[in-house]
Amino acid sequence: MKFNLADGTTVRITAVTSRAVRAAVPVPGRPGVLRLRGRTPGEAVRDLAEQRLAVRDRHLGVWVLTQRGAGVRELLDTAPGVAVGDADDGGWGGQEPTRLTVHPEVDDATAAHLDAAALRRHQPPPRPPRPARPPASPPRVNDHWIYPVGGAALVAAGLVLVAAVGGLVLLPILFVAVFVAGAVAVAKAISTSVSKSVSTPAPRQVQEAADREWERRLLLQWRDWYVGPDALDTEARALLARTQSAVDAVLASSLHDQGLLLDAVRNRVVLADVEWAVADRLRGHTRTRRTMASTPTPGEHSLRAAARAREVLDQDVARVEARVRVLEDYAAKVRAAEMERFDRQAAERLDALAVEAGVDHEQQDEALSSLVQAQELALRVASLTDELLGSGPPGGPEPPGSPEEGR
Repeated sequence: MKFNLADGTTVRITAVTSRAVRAAVPVPGRPGVLRLRGRTPGEAVRDLAEQRLAVRDRHLGVWVLTQRGAGVRELLDTAPGVAVGDADDGGWGGQEPTRLTVHPEVDDATAAHLDAAALRRHQPPPRPPRPARPPASPPRVNDHWIYPVGGAALVAAGLVLVAAVGGLVLLPILFVAVFVAGAVAVAKAISTSVSKSVSTPAPRQVQEAADREWERRLLLQWRDWYVGPDALDTEARALLARTQSAVDAVLASSLHDQGLLLDAVRNRVVLADVEWAVADRLRGHTRTRRTMASTPTPGEHSLRAAARAREVLDQDVARVEARVRVLEDYAAKVRAAEMERFDRQAAERLDALAVEAGVDHEQQDEALSSLVQAQELALRVASLTDELLGSGPPGGPEPPGSPEEGR
């Protein structure tokens, strides 16, 4: 984001420097002085210092905002949010959708569950905790094994005594029997102790596994009522990403919040309908392209049919892309209207210093003109749904039950 300051210079504010300036805090005992927080990244401090927005105070030993930096902070507090097309590359967002596109008739709670489940599905499962390090001394075994072993030892001693008195022939046999009995008793005691020391799965692991299974079933149950990146090929994903970027830019604007486009509720409903219509059509394009890619064309007839199918598909893709461009134009007009209002507010501040006659009136006319253009495009966008797919839920069964069922 770039700001033209009244002294004729321009400052460039990145996301990192914007956070640093916004997070500046007052210095106790120094009215009007704002210092950067201690954990401000070094790159942000250097950038602010190079643009004379921050300087190191020799007395305080910290970085503080200059008067110029304080003015930029005020601009950031009143500036419209960074919208589509505001990226450093001048593009309309990335080439990947940022979320699921859910059918407008799906309630907000279910839509949120679906989006969260889709996000977690692509995350690796949590690693099990490391086993505890064994203690330096051997673990205490169950003391109950002492009694049978002790009893066996006493019996063995008696038998050895009998054997010694009665004859030396039975001595080796009795010795082996006592040794085996003692070894069995000791082994049983040790195995019991070890089995008790083996840790069972932690309750948190069990709950996470149950949550993942529930989310898997939820996504499968509602699979016809949302479109995600996995359902689209590369070309379709790029178009859906552009659609989502334009929709998000309009809904994040102050004009939408104030109901200056369509009324806020209608604007949200219209944009959700258009986004779903585009996403559903793009899912159909993906299926068609995949079918065509896997269908053999052994002869002349099949080749001609494949060419006709590609032509029809290309025409429909062009129609959808034209609708996406309308959405992008809408977002750009909303952004322009926001910036003109912001520009007028800055001019009013300067007018208080320079008292330039007529400047405020001119700015108001320009802002009004831009706002009217945005409103006209809002009405154009409202007609896109019927042109794309028409209204109504997708074919098939009724929506599944509440996602809370069966949890």
